[in-house]
Amino acid sequence: MKVEREELERILGARVPAGVGGICGVTHDSREVGPGFAFVAVPGFKRDGVEFVPEALGRGAVLVVAEREVPGAPVAVVSDARAALAGLACAFYGHPSRAMEVYGVTGTNGKTTTCYALHAVLGGAFGEAACGLMTTAEVITGDERRPAVRTTPEATEVQAELAGMRERGVRRVVMEVSSHGIALRRVSGVRFAGAIFTNLSRDHLDLHGSMEEYYRTKRRLFLWAEGPKLVGVDDAWGRRLAGEVEGVRTFGFAEGADYKIEDVRPSRAGMRFALRHGGEALALEVPLFGEYNVQNAAGAAALALELGVKGEVVARALRGMPQVPGRFERVGGLGFEVIVDYAHTEVGLEAVLRVAREVARRGSSGRVICVFGAAGERDGAKRPLMGRVASRLADCSFITTDDAYSEDPAKIAREVAAGVEDGRAEVVLDRREAIRRALWEAEEGDVVVVAGKGHERVQHLPEGDVPFHDATVIREILEELASCRGRTKEK
Repeated sequence: MKVEREELERILGARVPAGVGGICGVTHDSREVGPGFAFVAVPGFKRDGVEFVPEALGRGAVLVVAEREVPGAPVAVVSDARAALAGLACAFYGHPSRAMEVYGVTGTNGKTTTCYALHAVLGGAFGEAACGLMTTAEVITGDERRPAVRTTPEATEVQAELAGMRERGVRRVVMEVSSHGIALRRVSGVRFAGAIFTNLSRDHLDLHGSMEEYYRTKRRLFLWAEGPKLVGVDDAWGRRLAGEVEGVRTFGFAEGADYKIEDVRPSRAGMRFALRHGGEALALEVPLFGEYNVQNAAGAAALALELGVKGEVVARALRGMPQVPGRFERVGGLGFEVIVDYAHTEVGLEAVLRVAREVARRGSSGRVICVFGAAGERDGAKRPLMGRVASRLADCSFITTDDAYSEDPAKIAREVAAGVEDGRAEVVLDRREAIRRALWEAEEGDVVVVAGKGHERVQHLPEGDVPFHDATVIREILEELASCRGRTKEK
């Protein structure tokens, strides 16, 4: 829809140059500009959007929104370009969240799995065609699925996705909300009908600077949310959040939680547990492993119950929920298990390796073999912590390259290896080769964990981006391994 001049000035709080009657599109990417667009020059971490104004004008932009004047360009000067981008995106796409119920899920670990669990429950209660999902792993609109670009995309993409879902009859959306998405105003203007907080541990301090600021950023979602607010209280940050925000309901193992997790035990396909609320206990089962996934499922169940979804509907939906891409995803094996997981912090890696140990013990006294690395251009302090966790919890580890971006992969690996105890890790920088070494090392009853990339299909390296999908690479190597072992047996 077109945004007229008067509306533009109201949104921007700034004078729009004479001759600009309105806009018929908005973007922060000069490559996507079309005739009649507004180009928002967002100051980036590496380059300033003002540098791309000439290209935007050449492609037909009629208005530039920037935080300073740009000579020779029709500019509306604003104090916050990202806030302006969000406001314009909301207006251009017709404020789609006002016609929907959007539920935001935030925290350090468990966001994606919690989103999938809540989406499964809402789909079971209200029909899959009327429910949408926006996560790190993929976007689901009714029965249509496609890979996601990032956890929380830019404001224009968020509003475009919501508008597309609205047009297809979706009325309830589960959205994974990252701290970047909040801090960089990517979700500004979204009306949240409810929210879930999973937990908080060290991550993204390269952006936030401190755990306090990281926490305050996450808390903003709960100040926006208009409906049920569910907070996991098994860590101190969750307990603090529950005490600082009005109307919060809590879940977890902790005594006094409004929705208390009890009687957790493994099942053949995953985990069983009871969720006690108001004197009654709802028996639940999920096709997921580990107590942390019980917490994730409990948060989703608690919010659904707060919405009035019947307990039997919640139980049936969780029991049948699909495997979450790249979240303790079982890829196969040759008498041993191979797991792909997105764990990219020391806390996430510890949780995954502890569950892997439980799985290894179920069948035999198998070993845990881990392939992992750390991302470049991110909080470097967690690198040795990850090395320490792997050396303590895995029997054998291969430190490899994650997303190095512009950093030297060898330097990152050395910093990870600095935390390794007893020399129980080997550096193999080539990720495919590291995975190959781990799979060839594995024997019957072992569990191989390939951590860090999860569902992602691209590896960001100093020399450029290259296609790489852990699960696909694992399957290719397993085929080679099966063929080789088959030939060996024939001899």
